[in-house]
Amino acid sequence: NTSFQTLTIRNSNGEKMVQTALEANRIKIGDVAKGSGVHEKITMATVNADSIVLKMIGGDVKEQGMPKVVGEVMASLFRFIGPKGVNFARYSIDYHLLRNYLHVLYEWGEERVEDSGKEEEVMPQYARDIVEWYLVEDDSFRELREKVLVASREKKTAGL
Repeated sequence: NTSFQTLTIRNSNGEKMVQTALEANRIKIGDVAKGSGVHEKITMATVNADSIVLKMIGGDVKEQGMPKVVGEVMASLFRFIGPKGVNFARYSIDYHLLRNYLHVLYEWGEERVEDSGKEEEVMPQYARDIVEWYLVEDDSFRELREKVLVASREKKTAGL
C-alpha cells in the first residue's frame, strides 16, 4: 500500500531530515500536489468569525455554537464550494497562523512581536511572510489587526 502525504519543509533542519530520509529510501517524492479554489477570502471570513479573535476585540462571542444540522449543511456547502486539495491546506495553515499572530499581538504587543530583534523566536519567517501577504493584500485583516492592537493597549493600560 502506498499513500502520498504533503510535506512542507520550513527550515534547514527539515531539509536535512528529508534529504536523510531520501538517501535511506524511507520516502519517495511524488508529483507536486495540486488544488483548486481560492482560499484567502474564506480564510479571512473564518478569522473574522473566530471566537478567540472576537473575544480579543470585545466582540459578541456566542456561548453556544450553531445547531448541528445547520453545521452539517454548512460543512457540506464548504466542501462543495470551498478550496480543495492543497488550497484547503493553505486555508487551514493561513487561518491558524493569522489567528495565532493576532493572539500573540494581543498578549505581547506590537513591539515585542514585530520590532524586538527576536522576531524569528516569536514567529518563524514563513509565518511572517504569510501574515505580511494578508497585511498588504487584505483590508479586513489590517483593520482587524488595528482593533487587536487597540484592545491590547487598553488591556495593558488597565493592568490586566
